[in-house]
Amino acid sequence: MNKQPLLIVDDLHTSFNVPSGEVRSVNGVSFTVNRDEVVGIVGESGSGKSVTAYSIMQILEKPGRVIGGSIKFEEKEMLNIPHRQLQKIRGQRVAIIFQDSMSSLNPVWSIGNQLREVIKVHQNAPVIQAEYNKVVEARNKLKNKAGDPKILKEELRKAKKNYDDFIDNRCLEMLRLVGINEPEKRLKQYPFEFSGGMLQRIMIAMALICEPDLIIADEPTTALDVTIQAQILELLLSIQKKMHMGIIIITHDLGVVAQVCDRVNVMYAGRIVETGTVRDIFYNPQHEYTKGLLNSIPKLNVKVDKLEPIAGNPVDVFRLPSGCSFAPRCAKCMAVCLKKYPEHYPVDEKGVHTTACFRYIKDLLDENKITDEEFQAYLASCQEGNKAFKKISRLDVYEALVEYQKAKKAYLEVKDTDISSEEKEIYKYRATDQKLNYYRAKRDLAIAKKSYRDGKNEKFSIDKNDVHKKVAHHKVEVASYVAKGMTKDQLDEYLDNLVICTSPVNYDITKEEVKARKKAFWDGVKKHLTTKYDSLLSKVEALNHLDELKQSYDQGVIDLRWKKYINRKLVAIKASLTKIYLKKNAIGKGDNV
Repeated sequence: MNKQPLLIVDDLHTSFNVPSGEVRSVNGVSFTVNRDEVVGIVGESGSGKSVTAYSIMQILEKPGRVIGGSIKFEEKEMLNIPHRQLQKIRGQRVAIIFQDSMSSLNPVWSIGNQLREVIKVHQNAPVIQAEYNKVVEARNKLKNKAGDPKILKEELRKAKKNYDDFIDNRCLEMLRLVGINEPEKRLKQYPFEFSGGMLQRIMIAMALICEPDLIIADEPTTALDVTIQAQILELLLSIQKKMHMGIIIITHDLGVVAQVCDRVNVMYAGRIVETGTVRDIFYNPQHEYTKGLLNSIPKLNVKVDKLEPIAGNPVDVFRLPSGCSFAPRCAKCMAVCLKKYPEHYPVDEKGVHTTACFRYIKDLLDENKITDEEFQAYLASCQEGNKAFKKISRLDVYEALVEYQKAKKAYLEVKDTDISSEEKEIYKYRATDQKLNYYRAKRDLAIAKKSYRDGKNEKFSIDKNDVHKKVAHHKVEVASYVAKGMTKDQLDEYLDNLVICTSPVNYDITKEEVKARKKAFWDGVKKHLTTKYDSLLSKVEALNHLDELKQSYDQGVIDLRWKKYINRKLVAIKASLTKIYLKKNAIGKGDNV
């Protein structure tokens, strides 16, 4: 088997922004596909399998969009290439077979016209281009008057006829390849005259007509009976061997995976939780979700009165747990599973079989076992969190408005000063960001009001004392950033403390330790208030240090869920340093600030 990498998907993130919030349908998916290899993506409905396929093909419908990661086809990045170049890859080099063949074909076009359209759209495909170039050459001769016009017109007519005959022969060849009898008759028929299995064969023929290097089969056997399923799968495998293609099979049917796949990726809640060969997944499953899928399948050699479903309910996509997404349903959950999402850990020596589960880190097994009481408390907190997530009050909108007005005022104060344009952009960015937060809060409040009118939400209210407390808290927080001056070493310590306080990497520390670190951090800030700011050069060095630190975050040092939060903190510190320089003579020292 040729192991040349054909497709490399690395840390892919796909998001849907809907009125109820943001849904991460694909949340850090990574896998590869080689030539002459069949890779399966399996998981229950809603796990992100089809969205992964649509992200690769870049055919996501709004509001879906790819927000991060990399998709490389034959070492060429597909996410940032122009649309015209993408069209040369999509359909020609990478094709997709959609899951519902009955709704994927145009009911008012004959099968022949739909197959011909694929060829005409991709006329520069290698298998088609030679014949099409003859038509182009004859047309150019006539246009340039390179001979007798009558003879040239006749040559062009013959070239077009030969090209049309080539297209028809190509369509007939594809229909024969996928096992459709009487292809000449079938080309003139319409989709309603075919059965589901025949329509699926036509979809496969359309995908193969340009001889692609990779085919993505999205639920290719859905709504087909088992005998037709077997025929379609055998057809795909036989064609793959003839054309030396790579295939991605997306399915929720583990029987399909066992029959055709070389490697399998198991998905849950937008992430791959286990990957390995078919033998690894079926005979040595390591993730509890994979075991649950296998246990829920009825076995022919064992009499079972009742099937064994996976415990619990699918995770709320609007409010994913801070730790492992499967933790609320996992019978062997540990304390660490509730705090941090696991990386992929190798199960075998070759690293082909990996699982995203903390159970296979031996030194954590005994230290992080969770009691039944702790687990039930965690589930209760998840349920309470889901309820609280759906509630919003005018207080939330007021807080957002205060933040926006504060950021806008700061920007207007420095807009006409002599500071650099880069520093002005920092203030402008903060004002814009807070404005967006304010608009989002207004939108959420409108949704909450509508839910209340429909009887789906509790009545929201406002407490003036709470408002005053919140405003006072914001003022204290902003004032704490306005330090009179810091040396570069002190700024380093300041940032280190900030990272320690906010980074989720230290998942094993207790809440008391976090509070102690935060207290030490703010005590350090008070000490810095008495320090003189050396010079403008020191500030430039400090800003450069911040940029370096931000780059380390972008390279994956910190968890993705916290990256945006930390970036906002860094922008706030930059803006504070600018404010320090402008007001260094107007602020007192020490506790008088």
